[in-house]
Amino acid sequence: MAAGTKLATRRLPGAEVAVVRSLAGIVVTISAVSLRLAHIRPTRWGWLAARGIFGGLAVVTYFASIRAVPVGVATLLNQTQPIYTMLFSWALLGERPRSAALGALALALAGVTVIVVLSKHAAADEVALTWRASRGELLGVLSAVTSGVAVTSIRAARRDRGDGSASETAWSVFFSFSLGGALISLPAVLPPFGHWVAPTPSDWVLLAGIGLVSTAAQVIMTASLRHLTGVQSGIIAQLIVPITVVLGIAFLGETLSAGFLVGASLTVTGVLLAILTASPRATPISSPAP
Repeated sequence: MAAGTKLATRRLPGAEVAVVRSLAGIVVTISAVSLRLAHIRPTRWGWLAARGIFGGLAVVTYFASIRAVPVGVATLLNQTQPIYTMLFSWALLGERPRSAALGALALALAGVTVIVVLSKHAAADEVALTWRASRGELLGVLSAVTSGVAVTSIRAARRDRGDGSASETAWSVFFSFSLGGALISLPAVLPPFGHWVAPTPSDWVLLAGIGLVSTAAQVIMTASLRHLTGVQSGIIAQLIVPITVVLGIAFLGETLSAGFLVGASLTVTGVLLAILTASPRATPISSPAP
């Protein structure tokens, strides 16, 4: 999805790609429900709303970051979300992390700082490009923070409370994400805040592929969070980074700077340590939904 988005955003705004992705998710969900292949029975409205709003913000900022910086950089910054998931799970679900996890947090944030701040000295005619890159990297960080809230909301919506009440289905959570993403993305591509760039036929093929791939990935990810521990899901999610970096080098002609390699080493080490030292998942959620 990330590599396809990089190709699409060479001509289209990131928010426009996010709109099409979200609309594809809505269409697929409605089709699946109509064919009785999926069930939607929302009950935990607060968590679903949080999933939709913050998940939509995460997609818009992530796609905007992909457009501005190499796809590997944007993906690495986005995949620091386990750090923020840990913090929001502490704040919203009462899952206090171990002390070692806080040290891992500092290590990961140090790596992010290196990636965002460390850059080549630019000549006067390169100032605009340098600012664009810095903005893209900051958007990548913002996508990780908002994704942290979204993932915490998924876990809260999907987990059993222990009181016999049904958890949200994977399709309910996905539909809230798609609907929230569409509502948040549309103002950025319509007047007075933005404009729609007409996709070419080849753009539509690429957008359709992004929509289908991301829909499959989201449904599978949402379903897996019901069965995986935080450690398992966090480690598996980190595979996204090297896969995307390889795709960027092989198919998009991207290169890796020394600053990125140093920052990536610190960041990935910090994220993995945070995942491995995380407290075990609590079974019931006693706190009320927001």
